Amino acid sequence: MGSILFLLLAFAFIFFVARGCVATQESTQVRKYVTNADTLLSDSSNLGNESLQGLLRNAGGEPARLDEEALKQVRNRSQSLYLQALQNDEVPPEFEEAHHYLVSSLGIRYQATDRLAGAASGDAGSFAEELAAAVEDYRLSDGLVMNHYIPAVRDALEVAGQSRDQGYLDGPEPFMDYEQLGFDGASRASGSVPQSDPSALHGVEIAAVEVAGRPLYAGGNVVLRGADEPVFAVTVQNRGEALETAVPVEVILNTRAERQAQTASIERIEPGGGTATVEISGFLPGELDETADVTVEAGPVEYEDYLANNTLEGSITFGL
Repeated sequence: MGSILFLLLAFAFIFFVARGCVATQESTQVRKYVTNADTLLSDSSNLGNESLQGLLRNAGGEPARLDEEALKQVRNRSQSLYLQALQNDEVPPEFEEAHHYLVSSLGIRYQATDRLAGAASGDAGSFAEELAAAVEDYRLSDGLVMNHYIPAVRDALEVAGQSRDQGYLDGPEPFMDYEQLGFDGASRASGSVPQSDPSALHGVEIAAVEVAGRPLYAGGNVVLRGADEPVFAVTVQNRGEALETAVPVEVILNTRAERQAQTASIERIEPGGGTATVEISGFLPGELDETADVTVEAGPVEYEDYLANNTLEGSITFGL
């Protein structure tokens, strides 16, 4: 009997050790992917800001003044970064969607730079047209990174149970300083991109939620005490390129007694990271010590195709 018990304990020990090793390995793989992908994006941003931008600025729009050999080196490096992402066969399953955006953004940058290098031997008019097209592509790649790749990685980290590893995820700089090149981004920031333009990037996300003045995080809980009321302050951020108006916001509170839904609308949110906050109230409190699920949703706005960051779910508890 004693030997059987010993064997059972031994098997249990081996099982838990093995499971712990697998979990550690998976955690390491996720962290390795995030850091490697972040390095690719940082290298790409540095290539644009430190190398390509300097070449174009020195040329002053004249292809005859371009250092064609240096431009070819930038193109080759851009291609190398794209291929590294494309040929990565160690992408954790949770990151497949995010990786698609990474590959797309680096591919757009490489193809635009390749066309630009090809136009360097042409006349000034053709080169100017190609440069303008390349800048639009570079901006598109910036939008894919900020509006799609970064949110998708955050979602994947939550699915993998490694939200703490978001510290390894840096927000990369735009590919270039377009204003220095004479392509002033202020016109887009002021809303000159039509809201109805389907080719522009459109996307809003929930930036923050507070209940009775205390932050409610995804999967988190806020305890209401005393005179606290279930009043929600929802901050929404516009990650797209177009001004967004009449952005709908809804808060759903599921108490034991009933499902309560209250809505509001944000009049306007400026593009390129602009934020706006709306307050939503009118909810009946639940029973004492009851925990009620909360769903907060912003948008979607027209032509928005990435919706994972439009919703935040948590809960509130009605305490003493």
